[in-house]
Amino acid sequence: MKILFIDTTTPDLVVAVVEDNKIIDLTQKAVGVHHSEMLCDKVTEALAKAKISFADLSAYACAIGPGSFTGIRIGVSTVKGYCTAVPLPLIAVNCLEAIATSACCMARGSAVIDAGNGYYFADYANDVSPCLISYDDERATVAGRAESATEYLDGAIQIIRKRYANGQFDESLIPLYIRRSQAEENRK
Repeated sequence: MKILFIDTTTPDLVVAVVEDNKIIDLTQKAVGVHHSEMLCDKVTEALAKAKISFADLSAYACAIGPGSFTGIRIGVSTVKGYCTAVPLPLIAVNCLEAIATSACCMARGSAVIDAGNGYYFADYANDVSPCLISYDDERATVAGRAESATEYLDGAIQIIRKRYANGQFDESLIPLYIRRSQAEENRK
């Protein structure tokens, strides 16, 4: 198993190659809005460090959100482009599920991601769909949270390994947008 994982949903840029029990992680912290400028070079660097090519990969995994609207689009479209050139199975990773699965938050059963402008993206147990809640919502105080993608990378890797082992692949990467883009919100 050799899987390329990309997460561009936060200000961090995560590019990792998951190879059985080994993880080659080339995370770049705090790239802000420069994901598109650095992503392909980091992928090339990660594959070189793992001493593999795209042809050696078993699958692609990509964080589909929620998170930065533009960041989600950058990661998803890049992986779709790679898949067009070298078709492989796809694994979509929900960031809220990755947070809830990560070591720092596993016992909480729910997760939140700062959505900015006074809101969190939230996910709760008991089959509640991901939603937007305000900063002062009492539920946010007990939820697991991660300030950066590096804090929930372990949860994402667990999900990727489990889904790969069970043959649970996605036909396509469908972004998980919980709210409209900032440009659409500003047009109100």
